Amino acid sequence: MTLFDHLGVKDPFPFIDKEPYPVYRNRWRDLLRGKLKKSFKLEFNKKFDSKLYNDEFYSNNYSRTLKNAIKLLKTVGWRDDPYDRQHWGNWLHSLSPYQGRMTPSLAHWLIKIFSKKGDLILDPFMGVGTVPLEADFLQRFTIGIDLNVYGYVVAKGKFERKSIDYYLNYLKEMRNIDTSEIDISGVSDWIQAYFHPKTLKEIVFLNKKLRDEKEYFLLSCLMGILHGNRPGYLSVWTGCIIPMTPRPVSHPKYRPDKDKPEYRAVIPRMAAKIMRMYSTGFPLETNARLILGDARKIELRDDTIDVVICSPPYYNTLDYVGQNRVRLYFLGLNREKQVDLRQELIQDSKNYLDDMITVGKELKRVVKDGSLIIFVLGDVHRTKYSINTAKEVSEKYQQLDFEEIAIVNDEIPLNKVVSRSKRKKFDRILVLKNQE
Repeated sequence: MTLFDHLGVKDPFPFIDKEPYPVYRNRWRDLLRGKLKKSFKLEFNKKFDSKLYNDEFYSNNYSRTLKNAIKLLKTVGWRDDPYDRQHWGNWLHSLSPYQGRMTPSLAHWLIKIFSKKGDLILDPFMGVGTVPLEADFLQRFTIGIDLNVYGYVVAKGKFERKSIDYYLNYLKEMRNIDTSEIDISGVSDWIQAYFHPKTLKEIVFLNKKLRDEKEYFLLSCLMGILHGNRPGYLSVWTGCIIPMTPRPVSHPKYRPDKDKPEYRAVIPRMAAKIMRMYSTGFPLETNARLILGDARKIELRDDTIDVVICSPPYYNTLDYVGQNRVRLYFLGLNREKQVDLRQELIQDSKNYLDDMITVGKELKRVVKDGSLIIFVLGDVHRTKYSINTAKEVSEKYQQLDFEEIAIVNDEIPLNKVVSRSKRKKFDRILVLKNQE
């Protein structure tokens, strides 16, 4: 029996004593007392320089020409300080992870090189919205499209700009979450393996509420902390990007400290996530339109886009569904629906070039005469050979009356490659021009 039971009043801090980590017990109390904004401290600070968003690469002494743009591109400046620092850019880019996304620093450079303030930029493969977000910060108008509901939700979350007090107060209203009636027996066993039952009940409750109320930022925060390998995540020890399957007790390498789910309170971790996302600041007004749709059927008017900047799906090397399977489950896609989504996406090597031709025809329709299309494309490596995707796509697009301006190699440092192979890995930046 607690002190509050003796006093005959409701405990204002329910479940706090059940949270195993003192830092999150403290954050919960600070949230409810309205002190979190004063007490919160970042684990590490991002090196974010707002001046970089006000300065352009071109000036009266360095004119904006295509020749100069390609010259700037070939400097590969996003690999230099300060852009090469881990997690460069605004914290919003870290709202929720996504395998194979374009780095914010590369997006920043491409936008500055190939567009100007006020241009309308299209990313038909936006993923979690990296290009639209950087374009928005750089005072461009932007449209993002993606067929993966997880990417769309996270991108929407980055543009749902309400005050931080709104979100903290929203969580404070959750102080008396009653999960006693939440039934998790219908949750798939493979999902239950990741979470303590009490944690899972809180996730199920909050996930439904946020989806019903279309609170995309908070929903994205929840997606961002669903699974990972630190106490700030809600799952057993696993990858924060790719959720490795938890080892069962019968596994010879089973470790209780990593593989046995423990209770982790959702609300204080959500509050900490919000504080991190808002720490570098951003304008509340945006100039973005996001579409849950297919790049092969772009629902835009003809001749409207100034520049296309995107990273199309990698040529059958990344599984954009399987690697996001846990988050997709909570967004309403069970295993069967995930199979359907995988078949809809552009990632099958047999159909890849045909699908990209269909995309090219749509881009030809929506871009203005003389507009540039910038593709960041990864090579495909087989046992005995490699495929230069940029070269193959370029050849197909030249048949659609696009002109190849340049293909610039961006060597990926070995410490950034998820592979044991010591073979050099490249992204290739393909620059095309719509013939006038």
